[in-house]
Amino acid sequence: MPQSIKERLESMLSHLRSTLEGDESILEALEVGYKRLISEFNSEAIAYCLKNYIKAELDYTTPGSRGIGRMTANIPRLGAYFRKSLSKLSIQELNKLDSLIQDLCLRGYLDSAIYVKWPAKNAKLSDEYLLFRKWIACIYVIKPFEFSPELWGIIKADIAFTIIEIHDFMRKHGIEVYSLFERAGKFLSRDKVNEILEYYAVAGYSLRAVEEGYY
Repeated sequence: MPQSIKERLESMLSHLRSTLEGDESILEALEVGYKRLISEFNSEAIAYCLKNYIKAELDYTTPGSRGIGRMTANIPRLGAYFRKSLSKLSIQELNKLDSLIQDLCLRGYLDSAIYVKWPAKNAKLSDEYLLFRKWIACIYVIKPFEFSPELWGIIKADIAFTIIEIHDFMRKHGIEVYSLFERAGKFLSRDKVNEILEYYAVAGYSLRAVEEGYY
């Protein structure tokens, strides 16, 4: 039986606890931030937002490379970048990829909740439809280069293993990723794929900011 959103967050927190073991001040702040998150956590709304967002990201039939929240196609949706390869995956394989992308989003969401105190400018959002509509416009408002080096370092370290898992998944299913120098005429850059994947954590980070009423 698949884990619930709340169970997955608890598992991620457990991993962070083990990683930060011995650093009592950071661990204390971690626990305070997580308790606050869980005390008001709306699992249904977060699940709704991520389900619809990831469904759009894995869309390989709609023309064009843009996706939800993008003003440009500089960071294309994954389904457009690997259109032919994803069309060959089974429902079970697509569900696995969906779960891995959700993991990236949730890690960004959790880091946003426990490391940032968002100053509310608007009312907090709990209605799933309103939260999703508001989030669409704000998903990529925050750019990685605007993060502090410390925070971006934390997020990248937190998502590193999941990104490795996704690359392993791609290799297993023949979804080829080349460096620009491996094959002439191939533009499936590993750096570009990692950029797409890192932005899923940014999307999760932004979701918490929108939920908190910052946007």
